Amino acid sequence: MNKKITTIMAVYNGEKYLAEAIESVFSQTHSSDEIIVINDGSTDATADILNNYPELIVQTNTNQGMWKSLNQGISMATGEYLTFIDHDDLWHKDKNKLQLEHLQTSDIEMSFCYIQNFTKINGHLEYADKQVGATQAGIFIEKSKFMDVGYFGTSLVAESMLWFQKARLMGLRQECLVDVLAYRRVHETNMTRGRAYNDGLVDVARELICQRNFFNK
Repeated sequence: MNKKITTIMAVYNGEKYLAEAIESVFSQTHSSDEIIVINDGSTDATADILNNYPELIVQTNTNQGMWKSLNQGISMATGEYLTFIDHDDLWHKDKNKLQLEHLQTSDIEMSFCYIQNFTKINGHLEYADKQVGATQAGIFIEKSKFMDVGYFGTSLVAESMLWFQKARLMGLRQECLVDVLAYRRVHETNMTRGRAYNDGLVDVARELICQRNFFNK
């Protein structure tokens, strides 16, 4: 019996790019069996767009933040494998296929991939250099292994950094594919830009040091 793949998305006021992200999941050469979207209190047309996709499992909440929303999606997931996509990002059509093969044919417990930032200027896509996707956007992992590490924290701007470090410190066997399989959209409103996010990274850096010190005792 084939194991199921669950893809999880959290969205807040994502009307501008949401449909493109959903379509990139539906376009996979190896389909996700379950797509869970947590609508985190959106006040724009997000709900209307989600209603156009009856295949989705949609949970609508009052606003609670991205990390709590992702954790809720994880708790709802019935698939044996977990993947994640942000509401404004895109996947390569072979992301599921290649990462599933990677996990099944290598002595690893988690596959992740390279990610490439992109922006659309005057209708043309422009890409930045690729980077190792050590964030939730690059993960392909069995749910049981994910839960061995635990849910994402919920208080910092880049909780996936802490989750990845904890996974490494716990000895989770992981490997990065050389392929760019996820594309992170850079635009005027996403959370990975601006002073508030950069200030939040200072707190993340402190927590990373504390976490390393705890595991190295």
